[in-house]
Amino acid sequence: MALSPRAALFDRGPRLLRDIWALTGIAILTVALRVTAKIRIRKFGWDDILMVSALCLTIIGSALLTVCVKHGFGRHVWDLDSKTVVPKVIMFDYLTQTFGIAGGTLGRISFILFVIELLGTRRSHRVILWIIVGLQILTNVIMIIILFVQCPGHGSAIWTQHGKERCWDVRVQAYYGYYQGSFNSATDLYLAIFSTYVFWSLNLKLRVKLGLVTLLGLGIFAMAASVMKAVQTRVLASAHDDPTVATVDYDRWLYIEAYVVIITASIPCIRSLIGSVRGGTGTGRSAYELSSSYAGNSMSAPRSRRLAPKSMIRIPESSSADDILERSNTEVDGVHETRDSKTSAYVNV
Repeated sequence: MALSPRAALFDRGPRLLRDIWALTGIAILTVALRVTAKIRIRKFGWDDILMVSALCLTIIGSALLTVCVKHGFGRHVWDLDSKTVVPKVIMFDYLTQTFGIAGGTLGRISFILFVIELLGTRRSHRVILWIIVGLQILTNVIMIIILFVQCPGHGSAIWTQHGKERCWDVRVQAYYGYYQGSFNSATDLYLAIFSTYVFWSLNLKLRVKLGLVTLLGLGIFAMAASVMKAVQTRVLASAHDDPTVATVDYDRWLYIEAYVVIITASIPCIRSLIGSVRGGTGTGRSAYELSSSYAGNSMSAPRSRRLAPKSMIRIPESSSADDILERSNTEVDGVHETRDSKTSAYVNV
């Protein structure tokens, strides 16, 4: 690798790596605690497998980004050997973006599966959530495909000048990037609002409501990071002027977004490890009534197999956010799949 003496004058790579690896450490710790907590309560499932996979993909991407910086990413293209170094930098940059996008996508899908299992939402809401899963896969996979097929029949032109005339207009990637970033931001916002709506409609203590809403609404931070990344997408339309520097901030926000998704989606799962010794474990006899629109008529419970006492969910006065977050999907389906009604039903945790 041949670097000119001027290269030492400008290098944004080291700071980028400090930011990314700091978040990597936090994400590893958070996911490790998540896995420990879910195994402890015997609820380790597909959402956890997907989250671990998301973490692995982002770590691989972080490693590739480190290699990219070692080759000169973050330094001006005119300070590098344009024949040997620049093509490698651009190649690793595209690979880095691929793993970052894939990691963030799996992280969101994992959280959606967690929400479906936790809330056991009625069928119409489950359908919406599964549609979002499908659109997440489609939207982000297309973005990855665009990265590598924007020079049809001559992929190497992505990171070399030879055959560049056969490549798509650079604005194609930029414009689609705006859509992808906007869709991811909208997904994070919807999941935060949806969780708030569901729990706020339940007749629980304000303290418990606020705890649940806060835990499941942390995705708003992921939305903020996604918006910042979408704003940076504009550089994709002019990255050819200085490709080894232009996408530094884009990559930074791409990985901040992916790691914040992983961290905020895992925090609700680790509450049971914090203050594991607490008063009351859900054995109390008193309960709160759920004034949710999902609940069926409690007076008709004896006549309905779905609302039989054994399928009800009861939330004791001593319940905390931990108790509710640890319940299984099968314990709530009996309530959430009933017809809409303004009356309330008792449910057991």
